[in-house]
Amino acid sequence: MMDEPNYWTRWAKRRLSRRRLLAGAAGVGAGLAAVSLVGCGGEEAAPSPSPAGSATATAMGNVYHRWGVGPPPALEPATTRGGIVRWFGFEAIALDTLDPLQTQFGPVASMHSVVFSKILKYRDAYHGVLEPDLALAVPETPDKLTYVIKIHPDVRFHNTERFSQQFPQVAGRGLTAEDVKYSIERQMNKESPNSALYYRRSQWETIDKIELVDPLTIKITTKKPTAPFLHYLADTHNFIIAKELVDPATDDMNSLDKMIGTGPFILDKFVALQVLRGVRNPDWFAKDDLAAQGLSGRPFLDGFETTWFPADNTAIEIAFDSKQVDHTDFVDNVSPARIAAETGALLDEWISSSWITSRLLIDDSPAAKSPFKDLRLRQAINIAIDRSVMGQGIYQNSCLLASPVAQALSNWALPLEELTKKRGYRFKSDERAQDLTEAKQMWEAAGGSSIGPVEVVYTGVPDFVKTYWPQFQSQLKEVLGFDVQGRLDPTGYTEIAQGVLQKRLVFIFGYDNGWLEADDYLYPYFHTDGPKNSFNLSDPDLDRMLEDQRNEFDSEKRRQMVYDIQNYLLDNVAARLDWISEIDVGTRWPYVKNQQYAPWFGDTFSKADVWLDHNDPTFQGRPA
Repeated sequence: MMDEPNYWTRWAKRRLSRRRLLAGAAGVGAGLAAVSLVGCGGEEAAPSPSPAGSATATAMGNVYHRWGVGPPPALEPATTRGGIVRWFGFEAIALDTLDPLQTQFGPVASMHSVVFSKILKYRDAYHGVLEPDLALAVPETPDKLTYVIKIHPDVRFHNTERFSQQFPQVAGRGLTAEDVKYSIERQMNKESPNSALYYRRSQWETIDKIELVDPLTIKITTKKPTAPFLHYLADTHNFIIAKELVDPATDDMNSLDKMIGTGPFILDKFVALQVLRGVRNPDWFAKDDLAAQGLSGRPFLDGFETTWFPADNTAIEIAFDSKQVDHTDFVDNVSPARIAAETGALLDEWISSSWITSRLLIDDSPAAKSPFKDLRLRQAINIAIDRSVMGQGIYQNSCLLASPVAQALSNWALPLEELTKKRGYRFKSDERAQDLTEAKQMWEAAGGSSIGPVEVVYTGVPDFVKTYWPQFQSQLKEVLGFDVQGRLDPTGYTEIAQGVLQKRLVFIFGYDNGWLEADDYLYPYFHTDGPKNSFNLSDPDLDRMLEDQRNEFDSEKRRQMVYDIQNYLLDNVAARLDWISEIDVGTRWPYVKNQQYAPWFGDTFSKADVWLDHNDPTFQGRPA
């Protein structure tokens, strides 16, 4: 263990707040190259490459694009059209359901995001910048309870020969305010046989009534002020669907045939664990929304294709070198820098809002008994696991500490200068030794030595979680003498998802989706009635705090409330143990223009802005 200065505190000192970024936006292009994203193990990172456009950068052909540190670069006007953009990814998977309003799985949202539309969408999810999608403009808000939403008049559901034959009542039909009303109220229906699968219900329970003003205008009135309500309209899975696609008996649309939406691409092929392919929607209602920026007639691509991510770096490198894929991640976070330097490709880096986590059942539920009722036991586990070692083992140091709200959301995450003062998050050698001593003392004082073997269910998706499991197990044994017996979820994720829903899993070690707003990380998980409260947690003081932050519209006051909730969770709850989150690294050929990134899946709709520059020298030799 290295003494300070270490990774975590260096990042805290260099971390840029949203306010500082906006204040200095004029000079941010040069400033970003000086912001070093360093590794988790205490080692300094290599110096950042020179800014794009400099002589050094041109000679190296190796330019960083850092997403989540500063504002994204401006979109480039398109000068060529056509082609299929290809990449390796995890989008071709749906482990629970294809129903866009019932799934809680991140990757399938990437398919949904190009097929379906939302009322609003994120232009910059890192800093919470929203823009209209189906709405003509950001909803009118005459008061803190009322939202008037005017729908774009040119929205049409996808219309192909196959769709016309299978669903003639939907194909080519204009979307109306009634579709918006139905899509929200469907999730609020507690009489549905699939009621338990509406994981976003807690967002909509604030609604008092939904009124149809006219065929293209809807008025939503909330029961009380709800600060993140505009976010709900843009949230990852809150798509607008056609009622005709839902089976009225089962309240379900879990079928590829029913993936008929209004988005920029039409689903062409989806084979689980193999490929996802979409083709251009020529009738997309938003095709000319960015015409003033030189981006008329979107999408520019004929389509996109994402192939299931190989488990072998050599295969990925060969495919990238031969331009069979245009951009890609790699199995590790070390290879991309070398490959970018060798090939003249761009090196992209973006912060993920997903994270590696554990959940503990902290009180008895009807389905299981828990040995973790004593807070000291939970705190001891939270301290025993060395996050620095985990970051090195899983992400080769390309990671961040995971706080109760992801560090990717810099406007809401607990500042690292505060987090790194807490036990379990301190990494000076003397502080770490003190923390481990206290963890052992707490464990023994709370009767930890009398706890027999405990089953930990761990996920098989992604692979690195199950690969790291033996080390996680050994750390608990070495530090606390705690015997945990692992059981792999053979489905990869589904058994854990069901077990969490039923509150029957005592201890899990897994991977959780990234979210886009502080409320997503807090209210659904920790409110007594939260749909993701798998801990059997009921804390009236915490409930009040969670409700109060939803009601506060002053951004500075709400930010402090969110900080207070995170501190409360760390000091008084310790039910969801948040370990680390990734800084993703990948390579991209320079001919791929307007590539954008977000903290998590569900952003593939941004491919509508992407174009392939056929005149770029690196485009030569690319297969058709």
